[in-house]
Amino acid sequence: MHVPAAHLANARLIALAWLAMAGWLGVAGAEVKGLVEPDLFKGGAPLRFQLEIPADSLSTLRKEPRTYVRATVRAGTNVLHDVALRLKGRTGSFRSLDERPAFTLDLDRFVPAQRLHGLSKIHLNNSVEDPSYLHEKLGAELFRTAGLPAPRVSHALVEMNGRRLGLYVLKEGFAEEFLAQHFRRTDGNFYEPEPGPGSDVTGAMRHSSGTGGADGSDLRRLAFAASQTNLSVRWSQLAAVLDTDRFLTFTAMEVLIGHRDGYGLAKNNYRLYHDPSADRFVFLPGGMDQLLGRAQFSLQPHMAGFVAKSVLETSEGRSIYRSRVALLFTNSFQVALLTNHVRRWSASLASNLSRSEAHALLRESEDLCERIERRASEVARQLAQPEPSRLPFINGSAHLDGWRAANPPDGGKLDRVGIDGRPSLHIQAGPKTSASWRTKVWLEPGRYRFEARARASGVKALAFGRTSGVFLSVPGRNGKGAPPLVGDHDWTLLRVEFELAKEGAEVELLCNLRAQAGEAWFDLESLRLVRVER
Repeated sequence: MHVPAAHLANARLIALAWLAMAGWLGVAGAEVKGLVEPDLFKGGAPLRFQLEIPADSLSTLRKEPRTYVRATVRAGTNVLHDVALRLKGRTGSFRSLDERPAFTLDLDRFVPAQRLHGLSKIHLNNSVEDPSYLHEKLGAELFRTAGLPAPRVSHALVEMNGRRLGLYVLKEGFAEEFLAQHFRRTDGNFYEPEPGPGSDVTGAMRHSSGTGGADGSDLRRLAFAASQTNLSVRWSQLAAVLDTDRFLTFTAMEVLIGHRDGYGLAKNNYRLYHDPSADRFVFLPGGMDQLLGRAQFSLQPHMAGFVAKSVLETSEGRSIYRSRVALLFTNSFQVALLTNHVRRWSASLASNLSRSEAHALLRESEDLCERIERRASEVARQLAQPEPSRLPFINGSAHLDGWRAANPPDGGKLDRVGIDGRPSLHIQAGPKTSASWRTKVWLEPGRYRFEARARASGVKALAFGRTSGVFLSVPGRNGKGAPPLVGDHDWTLLRVEFELAKEGAEVELLCNLRAQAGEAWFDLESLRLVRVER
């Protein structure tokens, strides 16, 4: 992989400055304690789980798969009775009892203080959407390397009532002992999104634990701060209720590894902890079984998560975010180290599988290594590009600036003038004029209206070409707008609408004069972009 030297030099300078400020190769305040790793997460051969589910419990699970039932669990040499067990998974990953179901084991729900290797809650994921069985582990390692709280991940070989189910991903649950690894206090409010499409802080969130009260007032404070229209006020209010430093690292890592089913990009697979020591919210990653799916994924994507979108609309948030992506890329996304990890993990797992299973696993792990390499190359390319400007929309409208003259005509000119008391962009035509004032902006998906007031004097259309006169345009966007001005016109509102359907993109906006004679003026104060409601 070739990484541009200029990018590496800049990224290392950013890293050194940031490390000096944080004092740590990670995120200040993460406080990951030096606990001894349980045997579950030390690596080596996957632990063998034998699940013994009695007939009445099986009957309940067939009717109500999310209901906890009693089961006996044999994990290695450990035997645990009356373990609370239920099926897990959503659309795409859920499987019935007769297939390869995924399980959540709540060890102390029916038996107080019951633990397995110090854990009270674990998940056995069937990894049906990740045939390499390594996405969760890779994602968790990357988040933890960046100093962010993330569940530890290992693997297990699972049997259910004597039926071999095969290899599973074993994942630490979001329980009190998890919080104790990363926070000084464990009694803060812990939230998870309600089942269903993208639940966010402005909607339904389930209060899982915490003594801070379950009325959701802390969530409402976060949502209120994120909804402020004044961007400076928004940033200061967000900093008072959200650990913005860790949140920007969290968001940057999600984008870097292409976690397209996470909070920022899908309002999914995340948890929220209100840390009482700092009186701020911390976002936690989850459900990382679909990573690195598309190498070309933009580092400036459309954000679906309300808080992510809100933070990145501020100038402070955008600046820190881009620096953080570069820092994480340099310090955490090290291709040789990551691919070595993947190959070592897959080789260890393969030795405990059948020949056909091992072959399939090793093939998938090599595919994952190739995707890591392609993503790194693409990230390096994107980081080497100048950052496109983002517009600060206030009440759905954004003023446009940064205009530059393009294609000045022979016998004519482009300049800035004042006319009728209005600062304006001016174009005077020559005999063959196709001139414009242009600016570029980065926009999220949506429908927009580009508009301005324009004046025309003695404009005579060209004898060739489809469009002549004074008009606005958005090249490549098939915009529908007002007809061009030809002849003499007092100040007239020109408009052109266009849409970005799927992904954010850099868009160029033009104020045009195509004519063989005449002049055009575009009122600078009226040049704006408006979000159009569907």
